[in-house]
Amino acid sequence: MSTLEDRYRRLLGCYPAAHRETHGQEMLDVLLSAARPGQTRPSLADTADLLSGAVRIRIRRALSGAGTSLWPDALAITGFLALLLLMVETARFILNVPTLVDVAASLGHQGFGSYGLLYHFGTGPYWLAWTVIAMLAWRGLRRQATIGACTVAAVQIAFAAYGTAFQDYAYAYLGRDFAGTSLPLALLATASLVLSPGPRHGARLLGRARLAGAVTVAAILAVLYSYPAFVLFVGHRADTEPPHAMNALGAVVRTWSELQAAGVLAAAVLAAAALARDRTSRRALVLFALIGAPGLVNAAGGVLPNSVPAALMLLPGSLMVGMAGLFLADLCRRLVESPAGARARRRVRSSV
Repeated sequence: MSTLEDRYRRLLGCYPAAHRETHGQEMLDVLLSAARPGQTRPSLADTADLLSGAVRIRIRRALSGAGTSLWPDALAITGFLALLLLMVETARFILNVPTLVDVAASLGHQGFGSYGLLYHFGTGPYWLAWTVIAMLAWRGLRRQATIGACTVAAVQIAFAAYGTAFQDYAYAYLGRDFAGTSLPLALLATASLVLSPGPRHGARLLGRARLAGAVTVAAILAVLYSYPAFVLFVGHRADTEPPHAMNALGAVVRTWSELQAAGVLAAAVLAAAALARDRTSRRALVLFALIGAPGLVNAAGGVLPNSVPAALMLLPGSLMVGMAGLFLADLCRRLVESPAGARARRRVRSSV
C-alpha cells in the first residue's frame, strides 16, 4: 500500500462505516487518480474537503436519526434535561422578582438607576429568551428554536468571556453571571437542537414516569434556590438581640446551604438511577455529567467553602470539572456495558 493511499484511507475513516462500505473505494480511486506524480501526502484542499464532508454526513445522520448510533438519542434526552434546568433558573428568577424589587426600593434611586436595574434584573431578558426557545421546541418549531438557541448561546459565550477576562471592566459582573451553570446548560440545549432529533424527542424517550419525576425534581430545586423559600425558612430564627443576631443568621445560612447541597446531591442520585436503565439513557447520563459535575462542585463549595478551590467555580475551572465528570461517567458506562459487566448483571438477575 502506498503512503498516499494509506493517508487517504485514514482520512476516509472519519466517515461513518456504512458510508465507507458504499462509497469508500470509489472515493479512494477518484482521489488517487487525481493525485500528482510523486505525491506522498493529501493536499490541504483535499484534506479540508474530506473532513468537512465527514462532518456534514455525520450531522445529517444525527439530525435524521439514521444509523445505529445511540448518541443522537442520548443528546436529545440530555438536551431536554438541559432545557428543563434552564426553565428552573427562569422560575427561580421569577420567584425572586418580588424580593429583588423590595431590595431595589430600599436602595432608592441607586436601586432603580440603570446600574441597579442591570444588577438586579439584568438577566431577565436572557431567561425570557430561553423560555421562548423552550416553547418553540416543545411545539415542534425546531428550526425557529435552533436559530434562537444558536443566537442566544453565541451572545452568552461572548458576554461570559468578557466578564471572565475583564473582571474590573464595566458590567463584567453581569458577564460572570452568564459564565455560571447556565452556560453549559445553554450549550447542551443548543447542541441537542442542532445535532440530535431534539429535546421533544428526548422527552418521549424518557417516558411518562421519568418525565414526571424530572419535572417534580426540577420544581423542588427551583423553590429550594429561591429567595422567598429562604426568607420563609429563616422566619423567626434570626430575630434575636445583638450581638447574637449575626451568629444566628450565619447558622441559618449554613443550614440552608446544606439543604441546597443535599437537594442537588439527591437530584444527581435520582438522575443517575433513572438514566442507568438502558444503553441510550446511560449515554445521556455521560453527557449530563458535563453540567452535573460542576453543579455538584458548586454545591460542595457552598457548604465547604475551604474545601473547593474558588477557581473550580469560575468558567475555565468549571469546564475542566465538566470534562473530568464526562470522562469518569463514560468510563463507568464502558465498564457496565463490557462483556464482564453484562455477565455480572445476568448473574445478579438470576440470583434474584
